[in-house]
Amino acid sequence: MTQIKYRTPNVDENQTRIHAALVVLLMSAYLLSGNTLIMYILIYDFFVRIYVTPLLSPLYLISTNIVSLIGLKQKLIDASAKEFASHVGLTILFIAICTELLNYTSIAFTLVLFLTVWKLFEATKDVCFACKFYEQLKRKNIEVISL
Repeated sequence: MTQIKYRTPNVDENQTRIHAALVVLLMSAYLLSGNTLIMYILIYDFFVRIYVTPLLSPLYLISTNIVSLIGLKQKLIDASAKEFASHVGLTILFIAICTELLNYTSIAFTLVLFLTVWKLFEATKDVCFACKFYEQLKRKNIEVISL
């Protein structure tokens, strides 16, 4: 049986930056409130966007609508690095929720704060640290096949 996955070779950079801003807002809400439900929403959003389809991701849909409402011109970039970054982000969020469940709240807050700063740079300065790391791996002929 074959597995079908929604995949696009290119993504809109404006949409990914707005998506990053929405993620920053949710993670900031978690950091201020400590409400773990926000973490579950973020994990759901990352998981369905990566493994199922972006069309089930609430933040993806909101960011796509914001881009069309504002009328930003589409700016396509390679999706491979962004997909790698999404996997790294999901891993950090998963580790954070596990540490939260084990009552290591300070570790969870530190991980979420790290990811918040990372996403803040992506949203405001168009600097994606995981994308840069992915590009370094590609330059050294290291291919990431599966995460």
